[in-house]
This record gives sequence, C-alpha cells and structure tokens, in this order.
Amino acid sequence: MKKWNSTYALLCVAVIFSLIPSLLQAQNNRSDVSGIVKSEETKEPLWGVSVTVKNATNSFTASVQTDSTGLFAFNRLPAGPGYTFTFSFIGFESQTLSGYNLKAGADFSLRVDLKNSEQKMNEVVVVGYGSMQKKDLTGAISQVKTARLEKESPRNVEDLLRSGVPGLYVAQGTSAKGGGDMLVRGQRSLGAKNDPLIVLDGVIFFGELSEINPQDIEHFDILKDASAAAIYGAKSANGVVIITTKKGASDKPTIRFDANTGIATHGKKREVYDADGYLKFRTDMFNSNTRWETPAKYEKPTQETFSKYGITLDDWLAYDALSGSPEEIWLLRLGLFEKERRNYAKGRTYDWFNGSFQNGLQQNYNVSLSGRNKDVLNYYVSFGYLNNEGIIVGDKYRAYRSNIKIDGKINKWMHTGVNINFQDRSDGNLAVKWKDQIINNSPFALPVDSNGILDGQPMGASVNQGTNSAYENQYKQLEKGYTVLNTTIYQTIKLPFNITYQLNFSPRMQWFYNRYHESSQNPLWSDNGKVDRENEKRFDWQIDNIITWDYTFAKKHKVKVTLLQNAEEHRSWWEKITARDFSPTDALGFHNIGAANPLMTTISSNDEHSTGDALMGRLFYSYDNRYMLTASVRRDGYSAFGASNPRATFPALAFAWNFADERFFHWSPMSTGKLRLSWGMNGNRSIGIYQALSNLITGAGRYPYVQSNGTVYELSQLYVDRMANYDLKWEATSSWNIGMDFGFLNDRITGNVEVYYMPTTDLLMNQSLPSFTGFSTVTTNLGEVVNKGFELGLTSRNMERKNFEWSTTFGFFFNRNKVKHLYYTYEDVLNEDGHIVGSKEVDDIKNGWFIGHDIASIWTYNVQGIWQENERAQAEKYGEIPGDVKVEDVNNDGKYTNEDKKFMGSTTPRFRWTLRNDFSLFRNIDFSINIYANWGHKETSDDYLNNFGSQADRINSYVRKYWTPENPSNTYARLNSTNVQNITPKRVIDKTYIRLDNISVSYSLPAHIARRMDMSQLKVFAGVRNVAVWAKDWEYWDPETTELMPRYYTAGITATF
Repeated sequence: MKKWNSTYALLCVAVIFSLIPSLLQAQNNRSDVSGIVKSEETKEPLWGVSVTVKNATNSFTASVQTDSTGLFAFNRLPAGPGYTFTFSFIGFESQTLSGYNLKAGADFSLRVDLKNSEQKMNEVVVVGYGSMQKKDLTGAISQVKTARLEKESPRNVEDLLRSGVPGLYVAQGTSAKGGGDMLVRGQRSLGAKNDPLIVLDGVIFFGELSEINPQDIEHFDILKDASAAAIYGAKSANGVVIITTKKGASDKPTIRFDANTGIATHGKKREVYDADGYLKFRTDMFNSNTRWETPAKYEKPTQETFSKYGITLDDWLAYDALSGSPEEIWLLRLGLFEKERRNYAKGRTYDWFNGSFQNGLQQNYNVSLSGRNKDVLNYYVSFGYLNNEGIIVGDKYRAYRSNIKIDGKINKWMHTGVNINFQDRSDGNLAVKWKDQIINNSPFALPVDSNGILDGQPMGASVNQGTNSAYENQYKQLEKGYTVLNTTIYQTIKLPFNITYQLNFSPRMQWFYNRYHESSQNPLWSDNGKVDRENEKRFDWQIDNIITWDYTFAKKHKVKVTLLQNAEEHRSWWEKITARDFSPTDALGFHNIGAANPLMTTISSNDEHSTGDALMGRLFYSYDNRYMLTASVRRDGYSAFGASNPRATFPALAFAWNFADERFFHWSPMSTGKLRLSWGMNGNRSIGIYQALSNLITGAGRYPYVQSNGTVYELSQLYVDRMANYDLKWEATSSWNIGMDFGFLNDRITGNVEVYYMPTTDLLMNQSLPSFTGFSTVTTNLGEVVNKGFELGLTSRNMERKNFEWSTTFGFFFNRNKVKHLYYTYEDVLNEDGHIVGSKEVDDIKNGWFIGHDIASIWTYNVQGIWQENERAQAEKYGEIPGDVKVEDVNNDGKYTNEDKKFMGSTTPRFRWTLRNDFSLFRNIDFSINIYANWGHKETSDDYLNNFGSQADRINSYVRKYWTPENPSNTYARLNSTNVQNITPKRVIDKTYIRLDNISVSYSLPAHIARRMDMSQLKVFAGVRNVAVWAKDWEYWDPETTELMPRYYTAGITATF
C-alpha cells in the first residue's frame, strides 16, 4: 500500500511539472483591455455603460459596466485577432468597435465617446413630481451636473451651483461654515423671504443646504419660470432648486473614497496702521483742526520739526500746561494712554490684525458604497466628515453627514425605497471679535502683560474701547449645534393602463442646543456667573400621494397626467433658561443651573404648530415631438393665513414648438431649435405662522388688586400687541416667459435665450397704523413689484482632438425690478404757485422704497468733491472749511434737505455674466477655470469722510487716504472732518467687479496602473477658489461680500474600488 502511495505521488508531481510550460504559455497568451467612456457632448464620464466584448474566432464573450468615473476593464482576455467591443447606454447611440488584434502580454486601452441618441434634447430633467426628456420641456429649466465639478473640492452645495446658471445668483459665504444666499430671477418680495424652494429627491426640503453633502449630489434642476414651478404653488414664487442625489449605477459594489484638505487665507485685505503709521495718523488727525492755530503742536518734538514751523522748543511746550519730557508730552497730546506710553518707551508693539486671523485648516473626507442588482436592488450609502477653520481665529465648523438611499423591487408591479439623510453639526464657535480688536486697540496695546499673562484691558482700565478676545474666551464655554434626520419612505405601484401610484412619507426631526457660560473667575465681569441654556425640537412631516398616467397612442400622441395630494405639518418646542449670580460657585457652568439665584433666573418657552395641504393636477401633451402643451393647476392651503383666505389657486400654461423638426425647416447649420411660451402664477407664504392672528403678551411690572377684605395682590397684565388680519393671504407672482433652445453644428454649440416679465401683487408687508388704534403696524397685503429680465446661456465644444479637448460655458443675464405700488396712500402735487395739480403715491423713505424705482435704489446726496483752499469762503457758507466734503445744493437755498437728494443708482448689479472653460489633456489631465462678474451696481460709504466722532482719541484705523493742505485730494476728506449741517453724506461708489472664482486641475492615473493597486480609478486634484478679484473703484473689503472673503487652497484624492 505504501509503495502504491509513493508511486502515485511521484506520478502526480511529474504531471504537474509537465503542465507548467503550458500554464506559463497560457498566462503569456493573455491581454488586459481597459478604457473610459464619456459623453460626446459634455465630455463627462458615463456611469453604467454596458461594454460587451466578443471574438468571432474563438466564440469568447464577456460583459462589464463602467463605474462612476466611466472606467471599465477586461482582465486576461485570450490573445488573438477578431475582437469586437460594443458600448450601449440608455439615451445614447450604441457604438461598436471591431477588428482589434490583442497581442499576448500587452495591455490595450480604449477611449469612447458616446453620442446622445437625440443629442442633448434627450436628456432627462426633473420637473417636480416626475421627470421629462429635455426635448419635451415647455418651461424655463436649467440643469447642473456635478461630475465635472467634483474636482473643484466643493465645500458646500452652494459651491456647486456657483458654476454659471443664467438667472441664478449664489452669494459667497465667508465663515468656516460657508454657504451663501440664493436668488432666482431677482428680488420679488419686500416683506417676505426671497429664497428659492429646495426639493431633495422629489420631496420638499425644509432643512438648510449644509445638511446635504455635495459629494452625494448627482445633478440640480433649477425651475425658473412660473409654469415650471407652479406645481409647487404657494412655496414657489422665488423659483425652485431640485436636488437629485446619486444612486447605484454598477452591477458590482463600488467603493469610493474622497479626501481633500486645504487652507483658508485672506483674499482681499485692508491694511491697518502699524506703530509708525498709527502715530502719523493721530498726528494728522489732531492737526486737521488746529494746524493754523498751534503749528506743530502734535508733531514729534525734533529739531527738524521746529525748523520746519519756525518755532522753538519753548514755544512748542507753551501750547499747554502738560508736564514731563517733550516726548511724554507729545504722546499725551496724541491721546495715548498710560499702557501705550509705557510700551512706546520700551519699543513694544503688537500686530492685532495678524493676531486676529489665521490660516484656517480645511478637512473633508467622504466614503461611499454603491451598486445595483440589475433592476431588483439599488443602493447608495455614504458617510462624510467635515472640519473647517475660518480665517478668523476661533471660527470653526464641524459636521458629520450620512446619506442612505435604497430602492428595492418587490415584484413586477411594486417597488419600495427609503432615503435617509443625517447630519450632526457644530454651529457654535468663540471667534475673536476681530473688528473690535484691530480698530479699537492701539499697536502699543499688548495682549499680555509683563508677566506673559493675558491682559483683559490692553488699553487700560479707564478705556472702554480696547478688547482682547483671547482673554475673554478663556472664561467662556459654548456648545451649540444641530442634529438633523431627514427621511423619505416611498412605495411605487404599477397599475393597469400605464398608471403609476407613488406614496411618499417624509418625516423630519431636528434637535437644536445652545449652551453658553461666562465664568465668574473673570475679574472684569460682575454677574458672578452667567449661563444661557437653550433647546429646541422640531418635527415636520409631509405626505405625497401621486398618480401618473403616461400613454402614447397612434405613435405620435403622447399624454402624461400627474395628480397630487399633499399634506404637511410642522411642530416645534423651544425653551430657554437664563441664569445669573451663582452660589457658592458656577464651576459646573450650564451643567448646574440650579446654583443660580432664583430671582435672577428667567425661563422662556414657545411652541409653534402649522399645517398645510395641496391638490395639484398637471397635463402634458405632445404631438409628434414637435408641439408640446403643459397645463397645471394647484390649490394650496396654509394655516398661517387669515380665516377668510386659507387657500389659493395657482394655474399655469405653457407651449413649445420644435421648429427644427419641421419638414419645411432646411437650415443645415441649426441642428436644434425650440420655441417656448409660458404663463403661470406662484405664491409666497414665507411669513411668521401667527402673523394673521392677534397676540397676547405679559405687560411690564405688576398692578395692585384689592379684594373686598382688603387683601392686596400684585398681578401681571396681558395685553394685545399685534392686530389680527383675517383677510391676510398669499403674495402672488404671475409670470410670462418667452424662450428658445437652440443648437448649431450638430449641437456642437448649444444654448438658450429667455425673456420674462413677472409682476408680484398683494405683497406681504407691515402697514403703519394711526396711534389711536393702539397698534403701530399690521401685517397685510399691499403693494406691487414688477420684475423683468433677460438670460442667455451658451455651451460650446471648441476643440476635440485625440489628446486635447476644450469646452466653454457662458452665461449672461440681467434683472430689473420696479416698485409700482406700496401702501396706496397719496399726497397732493403742487405747482410753483402752491396749487394742486395732481397727486402721487407716497414713497417709503424710511425703508428706501420709492414708487417707480428699483427696490435697491440709492437715494442720497450728490457728493461733488472736497472743498479746497481756494474755496474757503464758499465752504464757510455751509459751515465748513477746506478738507470738508462738498455736497450739491440742488435748489441753492444754503440748506441740505431731502429736496437735494438724487437717485444715484442701485445696489443690485445691472447685469451678471459667467465664463467657464474646461480642458482635457492626454486623456487623464483635466483643467478648468471659472470667472464671473457683477456689473454696474453701486454702494454707498461714509468711510471717505474720515470722521471718527467722539472716539477719535482712542482708536486705530485702516490705512486710509485723506485730505491735507500738502495733499489736496478731491475724493477723501480731511481727518475728523465736519458733519455737513448734521447730515452724513455718503459717497456713491461703483462696485463693478470681476472674480476669478476657481482654478482646478486633476490627474487620473492610467487605468492599468490603478488596477495593479486593486483600484478602478485613482485621481488626484488641486485647486484655488477665490483666486483674485478686480474692482476698479472699490477700495475696501471684498466687493461682493463687503467684508472678509477667504481664498481657499485645496488638494485631494479620489480612489474608486
């Protein structure tokens, strides 16, 4: 038996060794094939493209799908001729490449651009409660795809939208949190909000955009005209931004990891005086009023100074009775306090500007797992961590974000799914009071004393202006943040006759906390401990019942009907405790409020509840893909409005004509052409939920009440502080829109043009009331504002070569608004003889609203320049001297009144444009540059007056220009100039600017190298955001934010497995 086993073992070994040459030969007869698939039009990678390889010689066949970056790979294909590769994807023309000979042991790569089956017009666009092909659109809708923007390291959702959608303006955020307000087609409301409605994955979103991870977003659809947005009725007057998040696209699980880090630094800066500049600034400031009476009084006592002014040291000392050395007297005359003088003598200074700012570290990490099992299961799960520091010391923002998106097919006629969005963020920080520190502290005021201990009074105990945030913050504790859970559970059922029913249930929960403690250990505070503890819980839910009937008959008639029933409810519970005077100690801070003095503890609470509902119907009809009609009507109800108007109706109608598909149209350069005309009405309900009701509050103090037995009680009183308005209703915006979509040279150049007119009536405003009513104002519907504008969007594929591609996106748009009516109160118009010749509606001067003018009009005095030495006599007529501001006296009466004011422009840009260029080199290097501009708007500033008022003796300043006899500026007044007849005339400054917003570059490792690292893709990228800004006339902080605007340097990596 043993002999047999030995013989058998030897035989096996011999067989194995005899096969090794064959195995090695087989190994060498293999070849790896990889590649990337992109859209021919957009050059963006296509996710989920089916790639099939066949070999007619050996009957070999295999299939894979591209991943999220458009990459695919076949490993170890048998070498030989006769290979064919077929690429197919929904909405794109299939492409077959044949005749490939794979050489043994050699890698082979392909690059494929798929052509849209009907070019760009076949793209799917989300239109609200459904989607449509772009060729079927009748409204003004723009789409932003995020694939090409991910390499730009977006810090938030707003960064993705700042890529150039005509009609959409996204403001810049300046804090560590970032963000920024959005405006679609201008401001329409005077009293209500102007933010667009946000819709997330088909459901109205009641949170803030920071809760959404930009890495999870697939694309945006912006509904701009009333016909497109009318299906959202009372919430959509300011436009709609629909966000669609990613889902699984590959049949195999795909893991993606993104990491980017960077720093935030100063963009445009304003310099502050250093020590020498500070002394010169103070000298010139005091000289501005006394130069002629006491020459050189505030000049440094040097022989050069005395010779210049022809005086002696004794003359200089005789100007006042101050004692001390000449240098000490000089510093006293300049208003320097004891600490400043002591530090000056010792040569000690501090740069409060640099001490208030930092290079803020930016960190953003995200990981996702996605995939699908054909049409049975689709999943996308992500987790992100964000930790950013701003450029202000102490400004921090931290967030954990997660997104879970699962869709499963139960059977042939039912599938269900869930979308879960979670965020936990810290909104609280103890940032330094940088404006106070850099202006209210002298360069000779130090943050620490001689022992190196933080000094809470850097300017001295007698000076209230000086501040030291580092000192204060060591005695403060702050915990502030939100935890948010957004959920949507949905179920879709396919019914007979092409009818689909979908149920969405979307609960949202939010927890807010704000816990603040100021310690009694700070000897400069007298509260003996201070605590504020605030909590709020919100619970919102909404439910959508959607029925859709989609049917095509006689091949040319397409009908789609959508019906909606919606209900929503919002509840919140808020409470706040304010506690002071802790005993025996406040060491536990806000963890032990019971230690505070009960007589110095207040408890506040407020609970809110609102409800809403809606019914909506929409009909879409298309004949032969040439003539389209969309009609919709929505009926909204909302509990915040008066009992007489709890509901409103919002209709819309739109037509479109694909004229390029007509038989008579034969202009070959034009490949796409569609005209659109739409009208619709939207509403705005963004007011306080109890504004239609009267309000009872507790009055101040207590009042005695004497019972019959003589007992006296002190009682609080309740009184009504708000007048009810049972007729309060929605603002209503009607909109006309004419548009055209076009494409030339086989859609190598595509674009659209929009012209719109939007009057908004029944504005939600506070109307002033006569005093005898007992109320100052009442919320009511008054006034009318008209918006009109123009939009142009262009996309061009400029160059397409084997190793070089270049595309350009350009947007241009402007918006004009006008106040047509306000409160419908009128005043008489008199002629020169005092006779009534008519009437006009009264303007609202307090709020700066004027009938017939822009909402943001500038109505002010016309500053003509600065009075010069040769104009002294004329200046004295107005109580001024050379160096003071010269204001136009329109009626030449020697007085400055409202009669002298003029309309000097608007703070709203007259037009905006964006320009983006994308380049691709050698198939794996991508480069982009984005520029935008706001043009023609103005801003007012009194900074040029150089007037510091009563605080002139205790502040520093930004480096500034000012008038002196030696430097007779006609733009900047002298230091501490005189107020003109008790008015403060502001200079109107052109605020036009161009911003180089973003430059980014990325490099993708060749696929065969990435595969050796067990990855399907490895990409590295770097970029700069807010690269530069050019503003010819604006000399202050950033022209867009009018304050700090950070510059961001980022670098990162994306790995896909």
